[in-house]
This record gives sequence, C-alpha cells and structure tokens, in this order.
Amino acid sequence: MGTTLGKPFAGFFQENEPRIVLFGLDGTGKSSIMHKLKTGETLTTNMPTIGFEMESVKYKDLTLSFWEISGQQRYKLIPLWKHYFLEVLGLVLVVDSTDRDRVEETKDFLKMVIDEIQGNVPDNVAVLVYGNKHEVPGAMSASEISNKLDLVSLRQRNWHVQSSCALCGDGLHEGLDWLLKQKNIGGM
Repeated sequence: MGTTLGKPFAGFFQENEPRIVLFGLDGTGKSSIMHKLKTGETLTTNMPTIGFEMESVKYKDLTLSFWEISGQQRYKLIPLWKHYFLEVLGLVLVVDSTDRDRVEETKDFLKMVIDEIQGNVPDNVAVLVYGNKHEVPGAMSASEISNKLDLVSLRQRNWHVQSSCALCGDGLHEGLDWLLKQKNIGGM
C-alpha cells in the first residue's frame, strides 16, 4: 500500500539530487544567488525568505537541490536544521562582503550552525563561502572574510571563500565548481 500511495508523490521528492544548503544572515543575497544559478536572470524583488525555499537547479549535466534557509528567522528554525542538512553535498554560507558591522555576528552564526549539525553532517563536508557583493567599492576580499570568520578553526577543514556578485553572476559558477569538485560529482 505504501508503494501505491508513494507513486503519485514520487516527483515531489528528488532523493537522487545532490543537496546544497544555503544559509547566512538576512539581506546577504541567498535568494538572489539561487535565482541567478537557476534562471541566469537577476532577482528583481526584495522580499525576504520566510522559513526555507527549495529549488532544483540544472548545472552543467547535473540537477542540484538547493535548500535556502531563511536568515530572518534563523534562530527559530535551529531545532529543524538537522533535518535540512541530512545527506548534504555541501554547505554554502552567503556573506555580504560590504557589511563589516555584522561580520562578527556572521562568524558566531556559522559556529552555531556547525555545532548544531554536528553528528548529522560529516566533519569533512565542503563549506563554500560566497563573499557576495564583491563589486561594491570597499567590500572585503576573500582572504579578509576568511580571516574575520576564523575559518581555519572550523571542524570542517574543507572550505573555500569565493568572491561573488549575485546580480551579474561573477564567481557563482567558480564556487559551485569548487564545491562539486570536492565530492567528485559530475566529472569535476
């Protein structure tokens, strides 16, 4: 009976799609990055994501499942996070590289997420950090972001900071290529 009932819903659950979780503080550009990767177009709305958003994204010969977790309600969702992070290919932290005032909050948030998912995600999971809005004068460089977030202290030793721009797409594919190469997916 379970098989019969499951067939109509089979298309809703793409278990074979590698899962990538996007997270970060509100206003960093997570939705814009996801939209740019999915459609190639610039997102034209400023509506914050509430809860989470899931999109299947075609990239090269792959279909990837992107799970964006809201930055607005990040603390309310923490008890549920371990479910989002199961069987994840990689973690993508999006940082507003122009927001020097919140970089310490971002660092604390990243450490909290890593602590929360411990045991549910292998310590060798790849962590990609998009330093978004890098085109803005005065934006932090990739090495400055790495230092300010103290990435060398993470349990996850497999990390990379990629300068990016969600509006024009700079750095998005390079970061995704790095992430896929870490798991040798899609011939990367």
